[in-house]
Amino acid sequence: MRLKGIVLGVCLALLAAGCASVESESSFKPGTYSGSAEGRNGPLVVEVRVDARSILGVSVKEHRETAGISDNAIKLIPLAIVKKQGLAVDSISGATLTSEAIKKAAAEALKMAGADLGALAASKAPAGPRAPMKPGTYYGEAYGKWPKDSNEGGRFLSPAVIRPIRVEVSVDAARIREVKVLSCDDTPGFKESAIARIPAAIVERQSLGVDAVTGSTLTSRGIISAATLALEEAGADILALSSVKEPKREASVEYAADVVVIGAGASGSAAALAAVEKGAKVLVLEKTGQVGGMGGCSTGFIGVGSEQAKKAGNAKTVQDVFMEMMDYTNWTANPILVKAILEKSGSTADWLAAHGYKMTIANASFTHDTGKGNAKIQNLYDTYILPAGGKLLLSTRAERLITEGGKVVGVLARGDDGTRVTVRAKAVIVATGGFGGNKEMLRRYTHSDKYYLTGLATNTGDGITMALATGAALSPELSPQLTEFAASTVLDYNSYFMKYMNYGGLLQVNREGKRFMDESLCASQPLAKGATAIRTAESFFVVLDQATLDTLEAKGFPGLFGPEKTKELMKSINWRSRALVPFKTIKQEMADAIAAGVAFKADDIAGLEKAAGFAPGAFVATVERYRAAAAKGADDEFYKEPFWLKPIEKAPYYAVRMEPAIFGTIGGIKVNERIEALDEEGNAIPGLFVAGQDGGGMYGYPYYEIVGVSQGYAYNSGRIAGENAAAAALR
Repeated sequence: MRLKGIVLGVCLALLAAGCASVESESSFKPGTYSGSAEGRNGPLVVEVRVDARSILGVSVKEHRETAGISDNAIKLIPLAIVKKQGLAVDSISGATLTSEAIKKAAAEALKMAGADLGALAASKAPAGPRAPMKPGTYYGEAYGKWPKDSNEGGRFLSPAVIRPIRVEVSVDAARIREVKVLSCDDTPGFKESAIARIPAAIVERQSLGVDAVTGSTLTSRGIISAATLALEEAGADILALSSVKEPKREASVEYAADVVVIGAGASGSAAALAAVEKGAKVLVLEKTGQVGGMGGCSTGFIGVGSEQAKKAGNAKTVQDVFMEMMDYTNWTANPILVKAILEKSGSTADWLAAHGYKMTIANASFTHDTGKGNAKIQNLYDTYILPAGGKLLLSTRAERLITEGGKVVGVLARGDDGTRVTVRAKAVIVATGGFGGNKEMLRRYTHSDKYYLTGLATNTGDGITMALATGAALSPELSPQLTEFAASTVLDYNSYFMKYMNYGGLLQVNREGKRFMDESLCASQPLAKGATAIRTAESFFVVLDQATLDTLEAKGFPGLFGPEKTKELMKSINWRSRALVPFKTIKQEMADAIAAGVAFKADDIAGLEKAAGFAPGAFVATVERYRAAAAKGADDEFYKEPFWLKPIEKAPYYAVRMEPAIFGTIGGIKVNERIEALDEEGNAIPGLFVAGQDGGGMYGYPYYEIVGVSQGYAYNSGRIAGENAAAAALR
């Protein structure tokens, strides 16, 4: 979690780095100065020490950056500034925002010291020879995807107790001989590409400045951080090793296909499988280093009338579910599209089962649980798509659709190594997963970017942007796909118990300190009404007292409600069992949140009001009303059922700031029931299909309370698109 008060000062003793100090062309007012800048997660403070002619030291004094991702930037950017006696230093790969923030904060401090920033920005001291390393084998450890003490990794097939990534590095005096990942507890299906590529790249390039594997960024950064620590033990010049960047190739390659699919998640993979089974020559472009996308992070999809649903005793028909969904959305969803998806869903569940999916289904349900992980989707490629003649290009990002005479006829793409890729095709299927990882698009289309993304940051709206450039139209329901658990945009709540704090019906207030909802909706209807109410408040606060915190640590929410009521709620509202366990690390999490400035603690309510910055008097009045409601067992403000009203009596008191969390986005390009992209006039754009979360029309707002709709839409829209694209291409 947040690292605070870390001082990574860099002094004049640069001989250990293999070079002499270099005097700056600037002159300074001797002293120590501080500057600040906005990092990725909030303010970052840098301290700079100077004498009349030299930058003596640079220290990152305070920050809220993500451990693992930011480690090397915080360590190396200050070192580079001192070594080069200037600001013309390269950002650290994978930590650009943190790197730039350190440089901006240092520039602000140096300006206060009277420096000529123009001269410092141009200053480039010679690198000098690298110091020899101590031959031998060294070890380093760092956390990757899952941070220390995370309780969430087990849900994604990682061990329940997460250990750091352990890396072995062998060197001689002049070269890195070998890098091995000895152990890594990060998410299976996502970590493998980083484990395979990052160590090899470090050795090949003799550099730590290698690019993270797209889609495995956190694992990549963890491996690089662990290798950095090992090389430090070997006496390596870490700054020099980090400044050598991977070169980009000036090469190009062309392919021809009947159907090209952009994106290898659930929808794109289903599309590729359906198309090859219709006899089409298929090529799949995937910008990350592995297949799966959000399909690897999700477990359930709807399959109305499947053989497994029938065996489970589910008697619901397409008509039943169709009417439920259309009534829920007040017919704002596209009824033709919704019906087509539901009609296909049962046979798609059976189709996937026949292609190796191992699914379970709850009694009398039609939601099929596939389990998390990418193995099920990787199997589609290994066993069916590739043996049938399909081709998969990983680490290859589609950039533009090729159009001729109003028809889409291919894709221009680029590999991670810089190779330009041209694919000529008779039909293109766009399936890139929406735009949850694109803050600018979130601001433009959802009017806010103040969300914590629990989905994939690589889903940046590429497909939607490319389709719009061909004349495709947007659907009207673009919105964030909200999760049932809130989070923080500053601190990692999502890997810890803190993510469940809004899930127990506790008092919640807005930024003024006023209640704004029936908080029990965050437990009873968390994906829809609870999540949308939170979204209206944007930032909000969960309020609790010491007695509640003690109970959560010892027993979790069941300690507040008792075993019988907990059992009843698990049945009546599907209260998630994973959130109903003792919050063993919640007190340390609370301390970290307080240190990060996203939680507040006080000995009385007035003090908490002041500490959290609520409107004077508003929060005190809110708590007084809430205490009165709890005492009499009646909520006259938002009519919450009495058993959810828990007293706030035992000091000290806490307020934890949270923001909405999202899986990604829903809505996108208008499509018809054939999953063809439509223009502003409602005409199909020849050769263009848009599946999964890039397509619009399946949803209203808020999201359905039916579990598995988004993955159901992904698999079914992908399958329909693949069948129709193949038919169009093979005419």
